[in-house]
Amino acid sequence: MSGLQQSWAAEPAAGAAAVVVGGTLGLLLCRAVAEWFRATDDDLPGPRTPMVIAIIGAIAVGMLWWWEIVYSGLVPAGLRADVMPLAQGESTARYLGHVVLFWFLAAATWIDLRQRVIPDWITVPGALVGLAHAWAWPRALLPVALEVPRSFATPSIQADVLAWYGGLGVGAGLWGAAPQVAGLALAALIFFVWWLVCTEAPPANGSAPWLSPRFLILVPGLAAIAGAWWIGTSRFDALQTALVGIGVSGGMVWAIRAGASHAIGREAMGLGDVTLMAMVGSWLGWQACVLTLFMAAFIGLGHGLTQFVRHRENELPFGPSLCLAAAIIVVAWRPIWQAVSIHFEPPGQLILVVVAAVVLTAPGMLIWRWVRGAA
Repeated sequence: MSGLQQSWAAEPAAGAAAVVVGGTLGLLLCRAVAEWFRATDDDLPGPRTPMVIAIIGAIAVGMLWWWEIVYSGLVPAGLRADVMPLAQGESTARYLGHVVLFWFLAAATWIDLRQRVIPDWITVPGALVGLAHAWAWPRALLPVALEVPRSFATPSIQADVLAWYGGLGVGAGLWGAAPQVAGLALAALIFFVWWLVCTEAPPANGSAPWLSPRFLILVPGLAAIAGAWWIGTSRFDALQTALVGIGVSGGMVWAIRAGASHAIGREAMGLGDVTLMAMVGSWLGWQACVLTLFMAAFIGLGHGLTQFVRHRENELPFGPSLCLAAAIIVVAWRPIWQAVSIHFEPPGQLILVVVAAVVLTAPGMLIWRWVRGAA
């Protein structure tokens, strides 16, 4: 039975559970954000806000359940008939992962719009949970179609997930049939750089640094990477995909931030945008994050021009644009990847596009600076 032939009523208990979970997550989101606002001398607007957020959460999580599980909206069109959503744990694990990711994105958007900051309590746990999700469920990465050559017939198309080097079913990626020391070194290096840049050093209060929460992130993280490498196969490949996603996505935003800040003579983007995009990379991988960044640029431009024309406001957070773009990439993954996947095959061309996007950001910021000065 295909996803189209299934209906919401086919799994009423599961659909109802999704709605309840969504409402509960909405209340938790409201409570977490409220605690942050109170800690910064701010308050939530209105007593009905928790109920409104709970209703929105219930609707959003329920609709996502229908889209990903009932309709199989993320799976490539030609393979939807091969997917039995409730019988395959990977589809449910992917869906639950996206629910958690969207929770973190909603929290980041809410706070960034209100206070122009993205707290570490969102991005650091979000990235760690994303890495743990990839470690636990390698097949919960974004779905793609894998072409399998056959000597006796035309190639067959099979369901696969997108690893950092292509389809996960291709093998162990760049390092051969089994993960080698170079793969372990790369994964550990990316995690260490993320830890160094995206986690806040504890204040120097005389206590032992290895007892700080920041240090307790580093050691178990490296141990988990080493454990996945020792186990090998798809588990390490999936974890490495999440780590490469962290490195590429966070690195791109960091480079854009550095170039734009140099162009306008002051800080153009906060470090929170870097940590936010690194978090998204741990869930979606570098390919989806490249698409997210390009889409976020257009969303941010439209938002900025609208606010500038209406309110003459020229200081806008970029985090909400990144969050909205990431959510769109997830929900519309099937048509988006079908349209752009061919452009991710030649690595040289892709590298040139990424570098051009980073380099051309500086002239764009100069133009924006000129418009602001002329207004």
